[in-house]
Amino acid sequence: MRIHRVYCKSVSGLNQIFKIDESQSHHLIRALRLKEDDIVEVFDGQGISAHCKIIKLSKKYCEVEKAGEPLYQLAPKRILTAIIPIIKKNNFNFMIQKLTEIGVNKFIFYKPDLIDQSVAKKNFSGVIEKSHEIIINVCKQCGNNFLPEIEHKLNLKEAIMQLEDSDEIFSFDTEAHEYFNQYELGEDSSIAIVTGPESGFSDEELELIKMQNIKKRYLGQNILRAETAPIYASSLIKNHFDKIE
Repeated sequence: MRIHRVYCKSVSGLNQIFKIDESQSHHLIRALRLKEDDIVEVFDGQGISAHCKIIKLSKKYCEVEKAGEPLYQLAPKRILTAIIPIIKKNNFNFMIQKLTEIGVNKFIFYKPDLIDQSVAKKNFSGVIEKSHEIIINVCKQCGNNFLPEIEHKLNLKEAIMQLEDSDEIFSFDTEAHEYFNQYELGEDSSIAIVTGPESGFSDEELELIKMQNIKKRYLGQNILRAETAPIYASSLIKNHFDKIE
């Protein structure tokens, strides 16, 4: 029988008995219709999980007790960071969902120069909040106990400045001349990818990429959508990581 997973930071605390957060409790009670004495797997988003028994239910909260010793998942040695633009809502949410499934470890969202005007008027705090919700739901489903980090920057320059010095950085653009080859990736370094919006990078952003010595690469003859390019590139990189590790 499948054990349902739920996110709650309290599982890594010292208390054996704790309450599941209201939004997660609502899913267990209303959607899954779990009962007292049912077992769930609770993870904290930072590598710790434990089987817990439901001991009390109310209209808003689910109270659980740890039913076993916590399990500790090792943090990944190599980090994949996706620097991605804010694009139209449905496409953006799809992109976040698939990138999380693939195993992106960190997201840095930026407002592109050539942003769609229908998107520019949106409240970006709402975008961040929804992204966090999507990430939690994906990690519940796929078994990843580490929630990817999220940062939001006002422009591409600020986003790139957040990267570690050890990162290898690749940008993907239809105007590039060299094909991306996953075998050019270093064996130890973490990787960051940079992709543009529906209208592509602006001239200023392209100049920034050039000045930062970011490796500019071409993904193929087909022009990929803004939400497809990072998914494709991330799949190649994560496949390469797994071969090495």
